[in-house]
Amino acid sequence: MCQVNTDPMKSQSAYLEVVIPPDIIYEDTSGDMMVPEGSSAKLICKARGFPPPKVTWRREDGGEIILRSSTTGHKSKVSIVEGETLILSKVTRSEMGVYMCIASNGVPPTVSKRLMLHVHFHPQIQVPNQLVGAPQGTDVTLACSVEASPKPINYWTRNSGN
Repeated sequence: MCQVNTDPMKSQSAYLEVVIPPDIIYEDTSGDMMVPEGSSAKLICKARGFPPPKVTWRREDGGEIILRSSTTGHKSKVSIVEGETLILSKVTRSEMGVYMCIASNGVPPTVSKRLMLHVHFHPQIQVPNQLVGAPQGTDVTLACSVEASPKPINYWTRNSGN
């Protein structure tokens, strides 16, 4: 307050508010995560600043985040989720990827942290041609595609064990 002691006295008041840009609290924030397919993943992102920052989640690839209700099983797809905690239930391999935690309070700069979600799943094998014939003495190509996480070790054997 500024005051001039005249008759009558005059004064002027002002209010100072110090703003603080957002900062992610790394010790309270999740890191990269590995979960088995079908289980849940709880991602946490805490931020500080003034005014208190708003935390949002999005996928780095721009894909949709799949939210499933634990009680009804209802599924919804959204591009952004608000809040410090992101719970992904019954995760599938399609949900594997980088999730971005973004903290913003209107004071630049906005800050973010990348979290990689690895989803482990059993190998799935696809054999396009299960019976391949070829004349004796010619070359033949056998194809087998395997999808798994973590990356599988693939090898071929014969019934004889060789």
